[in-house]
Amino acid sequence: RHDHHQSSIIIFIKSQNSTMKIDVPVLLTFSLSLLLRSLVALHPHSGQNNHHGSATAYGGDFEAQRHWMEITFHLKLNQWYTHDKSYWGLDYPPLTAYGSYALGWLSQVFVGEASVALHDSRGYEDATHKAFMRFTVMLLDCVFYFPFVYIIMKRLHSEQGDGRKKFMKNLSVGILGVLIQPSLVIIDHGHFQYNSVCLGLALGSFHYMTLDDKEYDKGYNNTLGKTDCVGFNAIIGSVLFCLALNWKQMVLYYSPAVFAYLLGKCFRSNSSKHRSIMKILTQVGVLGVTVITTFVFMWYPFYHYRRDTNETMLDTFLPIIRRIFPFSRGLFEGKVANLWCVASLQPISIRKRIPIALQPPLALGLTLVMILPFCILLFRLGQLGDSKMVDCQTKNISSSSSKKQNFHLKALLWGAAGTST
Repeated sequence: RHDHHQSSIIIFIKSQNSTMKIDVPVLLTFSLSLLLRSLVALHPHSGQNNHHGSATAYGGDFEAQRHWMEITFHLKLNQWYTHDKSYWGLDYPPLTAYGSYALGWLSQVFVGEASVALHDSRGYEDATHKAFMRFTVMLLDCVFYFPFVYIIMKRLHSEQGDGRKKFMKNLSVGILGVLIQPSLVIIDHGHFQYNSVCLGLALGSFHYMTLDDKEYDKGYNNTLGKTDCVGFNAIIGSVLFCLALNWKQMVLYYSPAVFAYLLGKCFRSNSSKHRSIMKILTQVGVLGVTVITTFVFMWYPFYHYRRDTNETMLDTFLPIIRRIFPFSRGLFEGKVANLWCVASLQPISIRKRIPIALQPPLALGLTLVMILPFCILLFRLGQLGDSKMVDCQTKNISSSSSKKQNFHLKALLWGAAGTST
């Protein structure tokens, strides 16, 4: 059993090494993308020189991110989400808070203590510090976003069957198109945010969720039963998605699609016989334990270092949840998707026509109705697996395992885009 476990890990490492072998045209594409980011970063950031003119909270998102580094670096964990909420209070999930702490420590080391001095650093806009902040966004791009964009695009282009030269051309053009996408470049490198981290983690989760586990399951998943449904890759994908969600709550937009697809995999049968209830429950349990474990790892420190030992978990976590989802201030103070922003414009103007208290439940109900078709199709796809897959372009039954996996990847990306509108 130990040998089987060791061989599975070796197979996994080899597969990742082959996936991440990068060619010169792709490196040039990455270089052009970094050059574009550097040029955008030369322009003013959000709220530079207090452009917004706020009397209570200086600047914009740049100052908010810097301030989060300040408070996480200096304050105790139990104060991170409660300290002076009127001045750019922390309102992103725990992984962002931990990341802010790490970046605050680096800022103190490489820029100086003045950049994160508690209270005294508010509105700090030293040129060296701004260069440091811009660099951190590009660094996190390279660590989390670029690699998974490359992996995803390589999978999507691998089934074209063209020659090597044409394949590399199409791959490079595809990667460049994703990496220079204007909204992400402008928001992260102009306005100033770290959205590429959660997007990269989400792409990574889609990659692993749509891979087969057959080669790892030989001797590795004996405790789960022989299955190509929920195994090593699905677990890794679930962890990555939970991390993305714990970086930024906007990833919830993709969660219905992910939930439907993975639930469908749990119902998948490897033979003509129907899958037993016990096996289905086991598969659901594996994913459930994975999600719960990841969230406990992210959230438990806040309970461990709570202010009062008499605090319950609800007392500890509820204020944090309210900061992350401030629906008490109305739907449009929360995290809304594109459709609701459009519906708030004239002549529809739902923001003015519908009472604030009714907006969240009505939006939730309408959202569930609209995403239901995507979720049903993804559930069915996850359930069918490799047993039946029609290539959308040729309308023929495909026998290639890689094409089937790539079809699942396309479908999951399509479904996630649908549930996020």
